[in-house]
Amino acid sequence: MCGRYTWKKNSLGQFKKLVKEPAPNVEPNFNRAPGQTHPVIISHNGYAKWEEMIWGSPKTNKSADFFPINARSETVADKLIFQESFSETRCLIPADGWFEWQVIEGTKYPYFISSEQNEVFAFAGIWKKFLGPDSSKTVFSVLTLSAPSNTLHIHHRAPMALTEAHWRNWLNGDHEQLSSLLQSDQPKWNAMQVSSRVNSTRNNDPKLLDPFSGKQSLLF
Repeated sequence: MCGRYTWKKNSLGQFKKLVKEPAPNVEPNFNRAPGQTHPVIISHNGYAKWEEMIWGSPKTNKSADFFPINARSETVADKLIFQESFSETRCLIPADGWFEWQVIEGTKYPYFISSEQNEVFAFAGIWKKFLGPDSSKTVFSVLTLSAPSNTLHIHHRAPMALTEAHWRNWLNGDHEQLSSLLQSDQPKWNAMQVSSRVNSTRNNDPKLLDPFSGKQSLLF
């Protein structure tokens, strides 16, 4: 699962190779959360362009606009809720790491997970636009896959990350290329325990990524 991530904008130059239009004014964000609006890259008439979308749409009594924050890469092509988006509306979610929580004896300990080699990557995503009588909204979901062995003790799932060589194929690839990408190698991840300050979305600063060890009290 992926429920929080970071993108500090230090990799914006890499994405300029993919998107020719001016980049958005992205502020560094160390605690990106579901329900918030985030920058993503989509394909429009064969060209990559920036858009801003909401991360997920929760299930409510009016569940017509339900779209989970995560989609399993193993079943995304088959599940009815994701089929059309996977086939027609995919996106890249620029990121440089994410947070995951390890549960030990009922207590959650947060970790920041990032590339060992500082590779530039984007999460593989899908998106959907919901049209309502009074308003519309566009939401995205992050694909996930089985976690590698060195982070499996923290959580059994991880977001699906794509490095630069795969970006164009994810946006515009055919069925065969997409099937291959779903099996693509992932960056080697490094996990570091961090402070429980990340539990609150009100906290959004570089110190969230400082190493931390020992027992932690949760923020509610």
